[in-house]
Amino acid sequence: MNIQLHIGSDNLSKKEWEFLRSKKNYFLSLHFKKAFEEHHQKNIKHLYYILRDGKNKGVGYAQQFNIRGASIHNYKKKNNLKVGFISFFVRLLNINVVALGNSLLTNVSALSTNELTNKKDFFMSIIKRLETSLNVNKLIIPDHFFKEIKIDNPNEMFPSLIEVIVDEDMQMHISNEYKTFNDYTNSLKKKYKTRVKSVFKKSDAIRIIPLYKKDIEKYSDKIQELFVNVHQNSAFGIVSFNTSVYNKLIDLDDPKCVVFGYFLENKLVAFSSELRDETTLYSYFIGLDYKYNRSHRIYERILYQTIKGAVENQKRRIVFGRTAAEFKSNVGARPIASKIYVYIKNPMIRFLLKPILAKIKPKRWTQRNPFI
Repeated sequence: MNIQLHIGSDNLSKKEWEFLRSKKNYFLSLHFKKAFEEHHQKNIKHLYYILRDGKNKGVGYAQQFNIRGASIHNYKKKNNLKVGFISFFVRLLNINVVALGNSLLTNVSALSTNELTNKKDFFMSIIKRLETSLNVNKLIIPDHFFKEIKIDNPNEMFPSLIEVIVDEDMQMHISNEYKTFNDYTNSLKKKYKTRVKSVFKKSDAIRIIPLYKKDIEKYSDKIQELFVNVHQNSAFGIVSFNTSVYNKLIDLDDPKCVVFGYFLENKLVAFSSELRDETTLYSYFIGLDYKYNRSHRIYERILYQTIKGAVENQKRRIVFGRTAAEFKSNVGARPIASKIYVYIKNPMIRFLLKPILAKIKPKRWTQRNPFI
């Protein structure tokens, strides 16, 4: 298949890209991708590929970066998985990979195609193009890549792939009956209604306001600091998010980006951000000062404010992301099972990493059911 690869978007035809991408996938719009590209240059190489082969057409986005073996090792430790002798060797590795998607927005499709006549040939053509153009033969493929091209069992079609079960994506359905936040709270069991009241009481001194471009520029360093606080507590972070991207995203309407500041006595102690398409609110990136979290219940307040925003903007779903699963289930979020697939051409490295990657499992937690 004829696949054209672009490193960066400078020589990319915006007209062709927008013509070929699905208009329902706002996250694949070129202005959205270019915003991430502009503000994530240090550790990520941004890749755009275009498929043109008869009736087979489509566009996709990928990222090239290095994964330190220490990240895999630390993920296992934080999830209380056994760390063996091989794991200590693996943490010395520094592996150059390509992820067929956005490693910062792991549950959003970065591929748009029509009905492919040869799905296997398409995938193998991408591998060959990456090998010849970038000398990369290690890939991370999110499950939504295969869903987009309608391959239900990737391991059967590509036996050399290593299947890895990753943290669940926490999502919440918003009932059509919810017109106000009170409608949501009224649907909760008594215990959880009491919890909402307690959170709002404890966080009453917190002033929550939308941040505009001038505010984001003013508090730029603080916003990044607050995000790093949360990021360091996550089990596994491949690449770090640069919050300066909000300077670009805040101007977009598709998807709509909104950033909120949480102020205590005029001090910014937390922020939350939302990306909205026609039906869904995505709550990916937040930051907070843990010094005030317990006393003012800031994290819980962010979750409730996100639900409030989804209801008021008539969204039908919230995507909360992959962290703090049990905590998010307290507000009504439920897990969506997720997998990634790892392609490693070198049989020796594949033999070394396969038993370690196969043992990766999300940390066990208890699903809560707050609704009546």
